[in-house]
Amino acid sequence: DGTGNILIQALGADTDITANADIVSGSGNVSVLAARSIVFTGTADIRTSSSAGTSGSIDVLAGSGSITQSATSVFLSTGATATARLLAATSVTVGDIELSLGQVSITATAGAILDADADSSTNDTDQDITASALRLSAGTSIGESVDHLETTVVTLSARAGNGSIYVLEADALIVDDVGLSVNRVASDASTATGSSTDGVQSDIRTTGGSGNIVLRTTAGSITLNNGTAPSDDTAVSADGTGNILIQALGADTDITVNADITSGSGNVSVLAARSIVLTGTADIRTSSTA
Repeated sequence: DGTGNILIQALGADTDITANADIVSGSGNVSVLAARSIVFTGTADIRTSSSAGTSGSIDVLAGSGSITQSATSVFLSTGATATARLLAATSVTVGDIELSLGQVSITATAGAILDADADSSTNDTDQDITASALRLSAGTSIGESVDHLETTVVTLSARAGNGSIYVLEADALIVDDVGLSVNRVASDASTATGSSTDGVQSDIRTTGGSGNIVLRTTAGSITLNNGTAPSDDTAVSADGTGNILIQALGADTDITVNADITSGSGNVSVLAARSIVLTGTADIRTSSTA
């Protein structure tokens, strides 16, 4: 009730948490922590709200396994100070995460960040993540070539360690810095952020596996900025032979490039419905071996 915090925790080795119904607080912080994996089935949700930085955060941790939401599971926190952090040792499968004014961070340490909506031939219309700012970090890939991660966010940073990045954004998008903390609930119901913080991350990057980058908006302009982590005059970087597509699809939409777009030797396409501007020292850089 009210501002009450919630901690659901499975401490023993190889123990899991399965939520078959909602976890709800009025405006308290919610932590769901499992030694191995976490599954939210059917319409099982996490719901809270945030009125200050000390309230309404969502904290989901799978210590040695995965986090899986069904396609109809929702993680929801309202308010401009809302934060959600999902951290899994392997993969994260996203149903719906809705923090329309808040910030979201998803880390799949040794695996992929995937869309729970089943679609084998084209992208679906369901928005997977709605937030003011989104930080994505995956050991392998983010999204899939025929099932992109669908977002409605203002600011994005994404990094894939051994695979590709596929993101389809609903409206205007800025590539820049994103970092956040959530309030982890302890066994005495107090909260702290010391072990539940993701530092600032910049850019859209694949760092291994010749990962491709596909970043498209359906109805908004794209701005590519040089962030601070790292601050290297680069906004988009694909490893090895990874190809890059930056595309603004909606009518009268533009692309503004304020920092470099680079690939080792991949093909680079920058496509706007209206105009493209490269400012300052912003470059497109790649190489050709065949």
